[in-house]
Formats: sequence, structure tokens, C-alpha cells
Amino acid sequence: MQTRTETTMSTHNGEKRETGADEQEQGSSKKPKRSRRWAFLTLALPIALLAWSCAPKAPLPVTPTSKLAIGDAVIAVQLGEAQSQSGLEAPIQDNLVALVDVHGEQDIVRIGNQWEGRILWSDRGISFGAEQWEYQTTENGTSSQETKGWRASNVQRYELSDGRFIVVSYEMDLGYRVDTIELDGSVTSVSTPGTRGDMGQCGDRILSIVDTKQLWRRKQEALEAYAAQSGNDGAQPEELSVVVQLNDRDGDTPRLVGVAPMIDGLVSGQREFACEGDVITMPSVQTGDSRDVRVMADGGETGTMVLERWDLSTGQRTIIPVIDEQGNPIEIDREHSIFGYRGIQVGDEYRFISEGGDAFAVDLRSGRGRFLFSYDGTRINQRMVYQVSETGVYALEGRREDHNVTLSYRPWDGGAYRDVITMDKLADYVWLEGDILPSGHWRRIQSFSLRPGWDGGAQ
Repeated sequence: MQTRTETTMSTHNGEKRETGADEQEQGSSKKPKRSRRWAFLTLALPIALLAWSCAPKAPLPVTPTSKLAIGDAVIAVQLGEAQSQSGLEAPIQDNLVALVDVHGEQDIVRIGNQWEGRILWSDRGISFGAEQWEYQTTENGTSSQETKGWRASNVQRYELSDGRFIVVSYEMDLGYRVDTIELDGSVTSVSTPGTRGDMGQCGDRILSIVDTKQLWRRKQEALEAYAAQSGNDGAQPEELSVVVQLNDRDGDTPRLVGVAPMIDGLVSGQREFACEGDVITMPSVQTGDSRDVRVMADGGETGTMVLERWDLSTGQRTIIPVIDEQGNPIEIDREHSIFGYRGIQVGDEYRFISEGGDAFAVDLRSGRGRFLFSYDGTRINQRMVYQVSETGVYALEGRREDHNVTLSYRPWDGGAYRDVITMDKLADYVWLEGDILPSGHWRRIQSFSLRPGWDGGAQ
């Protein structure tokens, strides 16, 4: 197997510059003219700096996968494939998983590639995966299990009430693949074509909300279900929105647990939603453009926020407009997006932060909502990734200015964010965009998960 050396940028350019100048003066028996000497230095110094800064350094240490154990770690991080800084070298197509303690000390393993790697830490252990492998880390080490087929990208990981893990991945034909990690470590897989849309967990059910324009194979069944639900009262809609249960299928057929007329321009782009018994509620955007569809949502949609509520006991949907304290609709656009949020329910209020760092709170009963803040961090080089608690937001980012990976925290009430852990050693493995000399390979932070019950003193 071919191995690659990951490189880091030198911080000793000043030391190299002094050494180069001394050697030049001592190596000549005849002193050159000042203009020639400075011309030579002008040419030589950038070359020396480039060579020193971009020379391969010692390989960064990694732990054998089976030896990785939880130990004193408080945060688990998955890093994506290593991209070339200059664009002149091929990417290193693997992922890294790091377990880091409160002092920034770490253990790192190398696994197969995932375009989107999702990591989950539960009471049962840490669950993560690669293209064709599933891993679980406990206090005793890491076990692995090969999966059937190839998974280019994880969408999300969930834990069921009995301790099993669910991994949802993208599948061909605009579908989702669901891998169930059983308690004995074995993996069972099922794919459902046409189900790629908004998705999330409610109890032990993994659900996808999709339109029949995409799930055309089930359109006739959905129309029949809607006719029975409505008592054949009125004209049948041309297209429907349906809620599909992706796991615990009825034989080869996934269950349709909700059906309603499709609303043109209603989109969201989520991987989770609020769940109360049989009711799921998801913040969405009502756009004025019928070309905006669920499967194409990317966070650039413009419109007003609504709550899309489905009662799975009846299969019916309700749309609740979200308004601010003055009774005005809350506008959503690229500056204030809800796309790809991480959310948590606190009482009747659903608090969430989007992939872009925009935080909102919405009352699930009244639809009264408010914009809280935008969590920008330093926003220089790394997309921030988030995890939420009842009291606030944790954010992980790579910071170019101090060559650090930093976990910070900000309360929902809008107080200033503060750093919880700084991880300078992990920064050596992370791609930090915009470095002065574009050399070497750098990795994107894909996801992180905190040890259950640990808050780092942030709350």
C-alpha cells in the first residue's frame, strides 16, 4: 500500500534566513559589489524560504485503529480527505478520526474516505465510518465491521432507544441507504429509491419528507392514501408531499406515514426536526418560486419561515407561519439561512443554528419566532461545524491566525462566545485555507461529537 507524508508549514523562516546569509558571506574569498550581492540575495532568499517551508517534515503520528480507545477524551472529530494547498498535487483520499482530551492531547486513526463523515458519541460508544467499514470505539478499543456496497457520503447518524445505531447515506437514484448497526456489531442495509429529501428521527423512526415528483414509484399509493384521508372530498392534487419511514420497513416496501398536497416552493434542507410523540415539526422556507424543490435545497432560497408540522398518527400536515414579536413574517435569505440546522427543543421552543451559523428560536405552538445571532467565529479559513445543547451552541473551527483548532461555546441568550478547548496539535492535521505558502495537504473538519454529559464548564 502506498503511503503519503502529510506536511506542515515551517514556523522557523527567520532562523533559516539568518543561516543562509551567513553561509553566503563565508563562502566567497572576494567580496562582491553591493549591488550584485543584493541582487543575488533578492533572488536566493525567496527560493530558500520556499524550499524550507515546503519541505516534507516527519510523518504525523497515527494510532492503529484497533488500539483507539476513549480514555480521557472529551471530543471526537472526523476530518475529511486532504486537499492540495497549491492544487498541483493529488488529494490524499482518506479520513482521520481524532479523540482529544481537555488539554488538547490526542489519538488519531486513519480510515477510508467519506465525502461527508458523520461521527456520533453516545453512552454506548463512538460510532463512525468510511466507504466500506463501520467502527465503534469504547473504553476497550475499536471494533470494525465491513459493510456491503460503497458509501460515498454519510448524511447523518442516529441512535435508537435500544442502543443500535442508524447510518443514513446517499444512494443512487436520489435515494437514501439506511445501515442499521446491531448490538452485536453486524450491519443490515436497505435502500429506498426516490426518498432523498428532508429527513430526521422521531423516536425509533427514521423519516424522509419528499414529493411524489421525485418518489414517482409510490405516487399512485400516495394518491389513494390521500383520497382515503380526505374522504374523496374535492379534487385530487396533481402532486403530493409524503413522509416515508426508512427503517423497520414492511417487507420490501417502506411505510408512507404522512401525505398532503405538495406546496410549490416549500423547501427546507434538513437532517433533523422537533419530535413530540407522533408529531414532527420542521422549520421550512416558503419561497415564491415553484422551481424551488426539496431535493435541490441548498440554503440560497429566499422567502418566509414557516413550520411544517406532520401528525404521524393521522398522516396530516399543518403549515404554521412564523412571525416576530411585531407580527411580521421572518424573512429567510442567504444572509439569514435555516439550511442544514442543528436543533434542540427546550420546553415549547425549538432552538436551532443553521449550517451557516444563523441561530433562531421558534415557539412550536404559536409560531412566534426570533432571530438570535449569527455565530461567525473568525470565519477566515474553515467552515464552522456545530453541536447544540439546551443552553447554547458549541462550534468547532480551524483558526488560521493562531494555527489552532478551537472548540468554543455561545449561549442561546446571545452572550459572547468563549473558547473551551484549543487544539494546536490537531491543527497540524487540518487544512487551513489561505496560508501564505500554498504547499502541502490540508483537511476540512467534517463533524464532531462531545462526550455525553461533558460541557467543558461552558454552561
